[in-house]
Amino acid sequence: MVWYRSPHRLLVSLPLVWAAFSVEAASALAPETLSLWLHQGTPVQLLDARPHQAYLQGHRQRAISFDVEDTYRQDQGVWLAKSISAMTQEIRRRGLALGQTIVVYDDGLLMDAARLAWVLELYGLNQVHILVDDMESTELSKEVVTPRSSSYVPALNPDVLINARMTLLAGHNPGFGVVDIRGEDHFLGKASETHKFGHIPGAINIPMDKFFYPDDEQQLRLRSWEELMALFQGLDPSKRYITYCYKGKASTLGYFLMQQSGLRVTHYDGSWLDWSQRDLPVERPE
Repeated sequence: MVWYRSPHRLLVSLPLVWAAFSVEAASALAPETLSLWLHQGTPVQLLDARPHQAYLQGHRQRAISFDVEDTYRQDQGVWLAKSISAMTQEIRRRGLALGQTIVVYDDGLLMDAARLAWVLELYGLNQVHILVDDMESTELSKEVVTPRSSSYVPALNPDVLINARMTLLAGHNPGFGVVDIRGEDHFLGKASETHKFGHIPGAINIPMDKFFYPDDEQQLRLRSWEELMALFQGLDPSKRYITYCYKGKASTLGYFLMQQSGLRVTHYDGSWLDWSQRDLPVERPE
């Protein structure tokens, strides 16, 4: 039994296991499927996870702005998901409700979309999809869509969130795996954005730069789905994995991609910033 600090800062005691929960993980959605749904008149709540200013400059038709930064709060230098009461207001303001088909998109790198989708999962919304597509061939609109508010009452989904103490225990448990999504130099302790150098004990490194490649103009692009899924082929499907990075954004992309590869995954929100602040042990190659 370990102590767990939930997003609304109440301490509860939870075993180091995954509880059964009714919220399905977000799934990848092809642009052709979205086009078909819209053509058929399927009700879809389309959420633009990019910065609101980018939304105003042009967005997918019918999309509602849900800037991923609106899901964060800062606690002593650590970025965490907003409390359940604060996120209730954000979710209701976008008109979201249980049972809706929700499609989240961003600029095509999926960093913002994956973080927003994870927060929606955390607070109990099901039927969330992440659109795997860029916006280059999309007809854009500048019309600001203002939805009617909902009365959604969120429920915390314990399957998708884990804290520092549980991550520390998992690093020494053969049934679990910890995956560091930061760059290799940061994993090895050659660089750090905090006073701590190295990685969480027992962690392996799948750096986020492997998710992308530079095009001819040196713009980052998401790798093909086959290449992305191949990154996780060596992982043990019998284990349960925890992802982390610095701020909890890149690691939610890792969380999403690992889920799509068939692995069981949860996310350490607060990630390395939280780990460093708590002055927990680190591993660093000699």
